[in-house]
Amino acid sequence: MACVHILTKDLRPGMFIVQTGETWRSRPYLYAKPGILKNEAEIAEILKQGFVEAYYDPDKSEHLEDGVNDLLTARLVHPLPEPTVPLNEEIKAQEENYNNCVDYFQHVMEEARSGRLDYNSAKPFMENIISSVNRNADALTSLAKIKTHDEYTFAHCVNVSIFSVAFGRYLGLRDQNLHNLGLSGLFHDIGKMRIPTHILNAPRQLKPDEFAIIQKHAKYGEEMLSQIPNIPKDILAGVCDHHERYNGTGYPGHKKGHQISPFGSIISVCDVYDALSSKRVYKEALPPSKALSIMYGMRGESWEAGLVELFIKMLGIYPVGTPIGLTSGFKGVVTKSNPSAPLYPTVLLCKDRTGHKIVPPSTVDLAQQHEMQIVKALSSDTVDFDVLTLITEGKHVPKKS
Repeated sequence: MACVHILTKDLRPGMFIVQTGETWRSRPYLYAKPGILKNEAEIAEILKQGFVEAYYDPDKSEHLEDGVNDLLTARLVHPLPEPTVPLNEEIKAQEENYNNCVDYFQHVMEEARSGRLDYNSAKPFMENIISSVNRNADALTSLAKIKTHDEYTFAHCVNVSIFSVAFGRYLGLRDQNLHNLGLSGLFHDIGKMRIPTHILNAPRQLKPDEFAIIQKHAKYGEEMLSQIPNIPKDILAGVCDHHERYNGTGYPGHKKGHQISPFGSIISVCDVYDALSSKRVYKEALPPSKALSIMYGMRGESWEAGLVELFIKMLGIYPVGTPIGLTSGFKGVVTKSNPSAPLYPTVLLCKDRTGHKIVPPSTVDLAQQHEMQIVKALSSDTVDFDVLTLITEGKHVPKKS
């Protein structure tokens, strides 16, 4: 495995620190004395000396929890491999699977309300999500935001599972961890099936006593899933902790800092992102970039500093599938992010400055030209063209009613 960059405040005993060969002059705050960190006292001394970053080798480290905890604030040095399947092809292949997964999970949750919880039948859906994300992570994450469903609760659970798998992969988790993380994301709201429907579906701001009842759903979910023989503990922890907050203001246990499970932290980020960028009966969907901007302002309080930044790096400031308005009135949709220049992704233009269709739509890498740039992100609910058809078919058609 590649060496992993980490902030010194997140160092743990047992990590093997790597000498990178960089000079003090080029990176004065990089701790690079090679070897195993023996204890907390040694780490405290590193912090006292003012070092803020380091690199460690997971393969040479001792007694680490399979890299899960530490990868929350670390990022593998080497980038992920390029997609093996083009975006439009993978979206076409997954559209029906996505719809089937939402329908399936609606059935699971309705059965759970009657006291029957079908957990094992979700595993094939999870294997498909992981395989698709490995082929082209942008396909399902964009599909999750393009598709709209009347039943928000069921689609939300599928979306959180997709984003959790994609984010976990970005953080460097292996397939077995991704499988458990995805299942934890899929079932994260299963406890809501114990909440009275008049509270769960209220199209208004909840009263304090009603919100206190809603807050019980995370613990309810953990209790329901704990009845399944041999269910992995990290799945239960993710379900129970997905509303905990880094500063201790969350629920149900008011956990703070590293008391919150790794899966709980990952699912929390994905849960908030999907909630903000989805349409509800009482609010319109925010453009993904606006949702990410709000979440960035929550860093260090809702989540450990660095976690949201990594999520934004994964999706891009303008995530793939985001409709955008450009200078001079052009409109289009983002089809490829640009990690080295996030403000300049690749876009597919579908309307010119006069509002007329561009036939066929034209692909422009904004980083390679200086004539136009993104003025604002738009919501898929408000644009007058069908985003999914534009990406998959390269055709400008009116939005489906």
